[in-house]
Amino acid sequence: MECPYLERGKVKSVCSASVTHMTPENDDSENYCTTEEHYRCPMLLAHVLRGGRKSGVAMERRN
Repeated sequence: MECPYLERGKVKSVCSASVTHMTPENDDSENYCTTEEHYRCPMLLAHVLRGGRKSGVAMERRN
């Protein structure tokens, strides 16, 4: 199972879970992107945490 945030490009694969759309290194790609271990990927975890922060209670109280 591949990570749903990995976009395969013409030359390099791009991680859309990354804020800067990083290109995973070969080791990272083998360890995270193309296996079920993508749930342990630091970029995906950061993406999920950012999403939770935007819709969380703490953000509602600030407005």
